[in-house]
Amino acid sequence: MCVCCAAALLLMQCKPPPARQYFMLNYTPVPMQQRITETPYPYIIRLREFSIEEAYGRPQIVYRQNPFELRYYNFRLWAVKPTRMVTDLMFKHLNTANLTNSVVRRFDEGRRPDFELSGMIEALEEYDSDDLLFAHIAMRVNLTRISDGANVYSRHFDLRKRVYRREPEFVIREKSLIMEYIFNQVIHDLDSRLAAELNGTQAPKVNTEVDPAFISDTDQTE
Repeated sequence: MCVCCAAALLLMQCKPPPARQYFMLNYTPVPMQQRITETPYPYIIRLREFSIEEAYGRPQIVYRQNPFELRYYNFRLWAVKPTRMVTDLMFKHLNTANLTNSVVRRFDEGRRPDFELSGMIEALEEYDSDDLLFAHIAMRVNLTRISDGANVYSRHFDLRKRVYRREPEFVIREKSLIMEYIFNQVIHDLDSRLAAELNGTQAPKVNTEVDPAFISDTDQTE
């Protein structure tokens, strides 16, 4: 009996660890259907790599079960640094929108940019609350006029979306939908702000109503 138990214990100890899984946020941006002008604005936007709260800036995907404790998956990882992943999505979205003459990532890519778009990722996680599972993203996006350093646009997003299947792929899908929604909102906001900059007028108040598919904890625009 002891020999059998020892053999079983040895087999358990020799069991290989789960294979690592690598994930990315991903979606295909859709060109703007309605915009204020048909042609791009005569500006260059420099897209600065987004910042991230330190707790979320690691390869391990973050989850939590209460407001006070963060946990990290050992074998579910981001395939790309979260800051680079989110910035790349914003870059692709801006280029698809064709909102301005050019979008650059560095200051030395030609003519001096007119504006800098930046962001801070405050949360990028899944939230397991009792029997409910949510994808959760919180972030702030800012647009700064480079000539005088004025912040001409700032909006904070804090959105959750219910996940109905407890599988990693479905959590990532819902996070991707949240990110697509946020960046769609940013593009439409920038359309109004840049039109006001071009015409020397006051930008209209941004509509901060949230699609019912998402749960908004805060949504503030300045």
